[in-house]
Amino acid sequence: MRAKSDDQPGSVKSVEVAVQILDALTDATGPVRVTDLARDLDMTKARVSRHLQTLSMLGLVDKAPTGSGYVFGRKLMKYGRAAVYRSNIVEVAHPFLRRLRDVTGHTAVQTLPTREGSLVVAAMPNEFEPGVAIQLGTLLAFPKSPSARLGRYFEGGRFDFGRLEENLARFGMDYEVDVHGNGLGGIAAPIFEADGSLASTIGLVLSTTLVDPEPSPELVEHVSRAAAQVQARYAEGATSPRMPAVSAA
Repeated sequence: MRAKSDDQPGSVKSVEVAVQILDALTDATGPVRVTDLARDLDMTKARVSRHLQTLSMLGLVDKAPTGSGYVFGRKLMKYGRAAVYRSNIVEVAHPFLRRLRDVTGHTAVQTLPTREGSLVVAAMPNEFEPGVAIQLGTLLAFPKSPSARLGRYFEGGRFDFGRLEENLARFGMDYEVDVHGNGLGGIAAPIFEADGSLASTIGLVLSTTLVDPEPSPELVEHVSRAAAQVQARYAEGATSPRMPAVSAA
């Protein structure tokens, strides 16, 4: 008997169902039960169970420790880490982040938005700037981090964003005088997907004194130029409907 090729409808449909299951696990806040998956995907429990067994054998899902549902598997977590740190937006931003560090003399940082804040996916410290070391995988927490504030704002989150909107209108970016109470401040500018959602932020981590009471025009210009260059390479012309027009002043 001739085996089905991967491009036959049955195989494609199986892949679609697998992706739908993984999407459901992504959107969930905890383990997902077969019953819930079957209801949400409008499928029988038997069909969902078959797909879960296949995904489990491939290491893409695991049964939750409590046995009450399914969670991401270890292999999928491995893929996820690789995707975060070697994604297209990270690759695109890399040379511009390095140039931003070189022209300013400060640590350049790139983050991706998460539910909890903003995840550092690239950091280029200046070897001559002591005390500024940002580790990959650091989660910058909302609301102190300007990159985390940008993430929450462009996702439509609820918060008093008056100061952030003022900074966006004046500079096209946000900043914080003292992010963690350690004498370090931050500047972050948004990079958008083609659909206007927030893809990433790039900016600087530097001494509090350099952003108090606000960053210098030179720093704003350097970060703005780097963000515009990344945006042009990643999704030229994309912006968010929530992005205020930047003042010429």
